Amino acid sequence: MNKWRCNVCGYIHEGKEPPAQCPVCGVGAEEFSLYTEVEENQKLAKRWKCTVCDYIHTGDEPPDKCPLCGVGSESFILLLDETVEIAAEAVLDAGLETANAALDKITYGLYVVSSVNEDKYNGQCCNTLFQLTSKPLRVAVCLNKNNLTHEYVMKSGIFTISMLATDQCETVRQFGYRSGRTTDKFSGVETILGKNGCPILKKCLAYIEARVLRDKIVDVGTHTLFVADVTAGRTVANQEALTYSLYRSSKS
Repeated sequence: MNKWRCNVCGYIHEGKEPPAQCPVCGVGAEEFSLYTEVEENQKLAKRWKCTVCDYIHTGDEPPDKCPLCGVGSESFILLLDETVEIAAEAVLDAGLETANAALDKITYGLYVVSSVNEDKYNGQCCNTLFQLTSKPLRVAVCLNKNNLTHEYVMKSGIFTISMLATDQCETVRQFGYRSGRTTDKFSGVETILGKNGCPILKKCLAYIEARVLRDKIVDVGTHTLFVADVTAGRTVANQEALTYSLYRSSKS
């Protein structure tokens, strides 16, 4: 089984052939390279940065055309050790098509959100969780409408968040990539029920329990933003938090 790495966003695909389209940034198969070749080339070749969308190209020369935003080779600069400054013309040319690359720079944690519905439990990985206020202690979590956990949270109005540590990449695979409608994601996972009745991972960095504010549920298109008051929580381990960036690098 080969490993293919997207030259644009770093996504790793396993298979005999590269995917027809990168599921993360959307570029085609031509932007994938065998991972071992990528690593070797990065040691020898130069790295060029698109000043419009931040795409990084590896090679002796810049590409004729940026695969993300479409600008020509004249918009690429050779990356050196010093910090690169943005040019005024790059700001003028910026738009939605270049914003995706910028959004990739937002830092995310990785969490397991779990909920309950009629004595049935489900959980999913989530990277969109943030604290809103301290008084009251309030958070927001954003879940895909197609996910079973979304259905459970919408019906029960309660959830727990198990925060993951850097050594829990396998937990991400356990609770991501599969649907709870066909898989018992908690199979083989040690849990304890919170005060609100939702499962908490015994092995986690920290956890919180929360109750959704029904008048502050926001439809944001493909997802729903749930604003909730924290009702309980505790730090479990003294470790570093698992970030989405670290998880992606561990997959390689």
